Amino acid sequence: MAESEYPQRVPIKVIGRVEELKAEMVAELIGVHLGPQPEGAEQHHANCKGAYISYTFWVTLPHGEAEKPLREAIAKLPGHVMQL
Repeated sequence: MAESEYPQRVPIKVIGRVEELKAEMVAELIGVHLGPQPEGAEQHHANCKGAYISYTFWVTLPHGEAEKPLREAIAKLPGHVMQL
């Protein structure tokens, strides 16, 4: 199996309850865990269906161990339901 090359740009989709989960909370954790992102990375796509909302952010991972701590932190946000 080939090794992944870093830095690597990947999507992170976060789904949660619309009244609790806010894009700003996810964006803040991205900055804390991954550092400054390329220009325009703070933009995200949102999709709302009933009581749930999903946010898709494109992030740049600096190395292979960077994604897990970010996802663990996101899982602790209020309203978090799942991540893809």
